[in-house]
Amino acid sequence: MRKIIVVLCAAIGASALSACVSTDDALLKTVPIGSGTSRSKPYDFIRCVKEKWTPIAGRVREYSPSADTQAVSVPSGGYTSQSVVLVIAQASANGTGYTIYGDVAVGIRYVTATHACD
Repeated sequence: MRKIIVVLCAAIGASALSACVSTDDALLKTVPIGSGTSRSKPYDFIRCVKEKWTPIAGRVREYSPSADTQAVSVPSGGYTSQSVVLVIAQASANGTGYTIYGDVAVGIRYVTATHACD
């Protein structure tokens, strides 16, 4: 019985994570609203961004879309699971390169907050 519960919990966790990635795919197809390079390592940069975004949004999710990529997104407040702002961060020669996606009107506050982590 315990093994079934563990497997079920793992499946639910994987589904939730894949839902974040798939809903953010729509943002990745839009024109970026910001970008930059941080001297921090990817995990440190993402932690900083999450700290800066949380007072603005309240709900901020952090995940790894791939082995070499970190992401932070803000889910919409409605019933959809789509995000309104997304930052994708990858290691670069000088630290971390990042790109921010989202609606310009909503996202400008997040772009400014993200640049504080440069």
